[in-house]
Amino acid sequence: MADHPERWNAPFTQVELRRLWTYSDGALTAKGYRLPGGTARAGSWVLVDQATGNVQGVVPPGEFSRRFRPVDLFADVPGLPTYLGTVTASDGTALVDLALDRNPFMLANGPRRVPRPHALIVPRSHRDGWSSATASELAACQTAMTLVAAWYRSMDGGHVVFSANDSAPNLDYLRDVEAAGGTLAGGGSDVAITRNPRQEVQHAHLHAFYAERDETENHESSALAGYPVIGAGYRAFSAALGSDAVKVEPDSTRLAADVRAAAQPWGGSYCSYQLGVDGPFWVMPALGPSMDEFNRRLARADGLKAEPDPDLGGAINLVRPSLADTERLQAAQRATAEQRASFGTFAARHGLNTRSLDG
Repeated sequence: MADHPERWNAPFTQVELRRLWTYSDGALTAKGYRLPGGTARAGSWVLVDQATGNVQGVVPPGEFSRRFRPVDLFADVPGLPTYLGTVTASDGTALVDLALDRNPFMLANGPRRVPRPHALIVPRSHRDGWSSATASELAACQTAMTLVAAWYRSMDGGHVVFSANDSAPNLDYLRDVEAAGGTLAGGGSDVAITRNPRQEVQHAHLHAFYAERDETENHESSALAGYPVIGAGYRAFSAALGSDAVKVEPDSTRLAADVRAAAQPWGGSYCSYQLGVDGPFWVMPALGPSMDEFNRRLARADGLKAEPDPDLGGAINLVRPSLADTERLQAAQRATAEQRASFGTFAARHGLNTRSLDG
């Protein structure tokens, strides 16, 4: 586990900031952390500017959770323009949502230069990682995974690779909620919990990467490089990982507990990797050789680059194309519209209602 933020020196580095949760009161959005017991102003929260890393102020315990909420971009997935559908329980309760990543990094692949989807599977009712999910939520996730895999196969025989970057439950914020309600008990653990530095969105989600069946040119990369850039597709991946990865049985009745146990030495945060629906399920630390290797495989598969990321302390990260260019943003929006239509057609062909994908 990382050192407690109180021992970090301001201004905070980007590596340190990525380990802190982001909060907002509607007017101010900032990073925040709770001072531990046994320190001056224990239980108070330090606000940190996201851009500069400078301390912006201190908020008393209890007042923090009354004023601030964790930023959650997936609080309303059905309201997103990239929404695909929802897997529900037999009583109609929404369990997991499906959406497209707003920044597809394969917009021009193969001889037909077609965009490829990058689906996300998002639990509806909780922000914490899949290690906190219920058996019914995990079963719904498996249903969604099977559906996405079949959808990808229907597009030129594509394969699917699953991965998650999950954080441990944000217990610091829960302690403050208890302090606000007057229910915070004395004693117990007051160990600081830090966020997974690879997690871009503060809500658990599972990536479903499209892997080409064969070698395929990435025409976007070719245009930038000035020569043909060929992605290896599915052949870039293998089922095994390095020695820092732990194999967990993908059984929905015990998966959450097994992942929690595996991730305990890493402070509860973890990344996961699974090749296909039936491949071995691996969990690994966010910063380590196995996660570096996974990002290299993604890059080789798609004809992209994987490089040391200074915001991750030099760990390897996939270099994704940006949406800053207006033309590329418009292309991504067109691709999203086409892929939503494709998914709707696929679901209808299989007799599924996208608002209730359990069938």
